[in-house]
Amino acid sequence: MPTKFATQSQIRQYSVSNAVASARIEGIAPTKQLEQNLTDYVAGKKTIAQLIEETKQRYVTLRCG
Repeated sequence: MPTKFATQSQIRQYSVSNAVASARIEGIAPTKQLEQNLTDYVAGKKTIAQLIEETKQRYVTLRCG
Protein backbone atom coordinates (compact mmCIF):
# COMPACT_ATOMS: atom_id res chain seq x y z
CA MET A 1 0.00 0.00 0.00
CA PRO A 2 1.53 3.36 -1.02
CA THR A 3 2.12 6.02 1.61
CA LYS A 4 0.00 9.16 1.21
CA PHE A 5 1.67 12.44 2.06
CA ALA A 6 -0.12 15.66 2.88
CA THR A 7 0.22 18.59 0.51
CA GLN A 8 1.53 21.96 1.69
CA SER A 9 -2.01 23.34 1.43
CA GLN A 10 -3.37 20.53 3.61
CA ILE A 11 -0.67 21.15 6.20
CA ARG A 12 -1.44 24.88 6.22
CA GLN A 13 -5.19 24.20 6.51
CA TYR A 14 -4.61 21.88 9.46
CA SER A 15 -2.45 24.48 11.22
CA VAL A 16 -4.92 27.30 10.54
CA SER A 17 -7.87 25.22 11.72
CA ASN A 18 -6.10 24.41 14.98
CA ALA A 19 -5.10 28.03 15.58
CA VAL A 20 -8.62 29.33 14.90
CA ALA A 21 -10.14 26.64 17.12
CA SER A 22 -7.78 27.55 19.96
CA ALA A 23 -8.66 31.23 19.59
CA ARG A 24 -12.38 30.47 19.62
CA ILE A 25 -12.00 28.36 22.76
CA GLU A 26 -10.43 31.45 24.36
CA GLY A 27 -13.40 33.54 23.21
CA ILE A 28 -11.57 35.30 20.37
CA ALA A 29 -13.44 35.43 17.07
CA PRO A 30 -11.42 36.01 13.88
CA THR A 31 -12.22 39.16 11.92
CA LYS A 32 -13.22 39.05 8.26
CA GLN A 33 -9.77 40.45 7.41
CA LEU A 34 -8.07 37.65 9.33
CA GLU A 35 -10.27 35.02 7.70
CA GLN A 36 -9.31 36.35 4.25
CA ASN A 37 -5.63 36.46 5.19
CA LEU A 38 -5.74 32.88 6.44
CA THR A 39 -7.51 31.77 3.26
CA ASP A 40 -4.73 33.42 1.23
CA TYR A 41 -2.13 31.68 3.41
CA VAL A 42 -3.73 28.25 2.97
CA ALA A 43 -3.89 28.82 -0.81
CA GLY A 44 -0.21 29.74 -0.85
CA LYS A 45 -0.88 33.32 -1.98
CA LYS A 46 0.73 34.85 1.13
CA THR A 47 3.36 33.80 3.63
CA ILE A 48 3.19 34.20 7.38
CA ALA A 49 5.91 36.85 7.08
CA GLN A 50 3.72 38.83 4.66
CA LEU A 51 0.71 38.56 6.97
CA ILE A 52 2.76 39.79 9.92
CA GLU A 53 4.12 42.73 7.92
CA GLU A 54 0.63 43.69 6.69
CA THR A 55 -0.68 43.50 10.26
CA LYS A 56 2.13 45.73 11.50
CA GLN A 57 1.41 48.25 8.75
CA ARG A 58 -2.30 48.35 9.64
CA TYR A 59 -1.42 48.87 13.29
CA VAL A 60 0.96 51.73 12.47
CA THR A 61 -1.65 53.31 10.17
CA LEU A 62 -4.38 53.06 12.83
CA ARG A 63 -2.10 54.33 15.57
CA CYS A 64 -0.64 57.25 13.64
CA GLY A 65 -3.58 58.05 11.40
